[in-house]
Amino acid sequence: MAPVELGRALLEAGATRRRHARLMTHDLRAVPAEVDPRVVPLAAPTDELIAVHRSAYRPDHPDYAIASEDDAIGHLLSGELVGPLLDASRMAVQDGRVVGAAILNDFPGTPPVAGPWLSELFRDPAVPCIGRELLRGAQAAAAADGLPALGLAVTAGNPAIGLYEAEGFRTVREDISVVIPG
Repeated sequence: MAPVELGRALLEAGATRRRHARLMTHDLRAVPAEVDPRVVPLAAPTDELIAVHRSAYRPDHPDYAIASEDDAIGHLLSGELVGPLLDASRMAVQDGRVVGAAILNDFPGTPPVAGPWLSELFRDPAVPCIGRELLRGAQAAAAADGLPALGLAVTAGNPAIGLYEAEGFRTVREDISVVIPG
């Protein structure tokens, strides 16, 4: 990731855009403790989460390509991609099936640019509003675990930006990640 100005200069010089994202953070001292009963600790097998994850990212979603990468969820759950999985991770269960998840990892470093990190928040598109409940449940669990803040990166153009802002996240900076031709 590079600051927006550097990212734009690299794009003009021939790099390919990978992701334009906002880095956001939320102080966990002021989060609601009430949690939707459908939101429970993350315990589903990876293959079940993959199916819901894939349904959440349609081809017109700005994160479709990233979400389509092989075993993206497995790498988050194993801690290989961002850092160790946190116990505050949550899933939503409705009518006996998993309909979404909030995956939290311990991203090495300190808030607001690292630390406890919301690596992935996704839901079955047929279950509206459960994303907000997953976010609130993960925040409540992280706060109960004594974590100070929760960070995330959200792709520019992702409608979830409105959810994060409405739930009290604030933008710390914007970055553009690029692939430099080699």
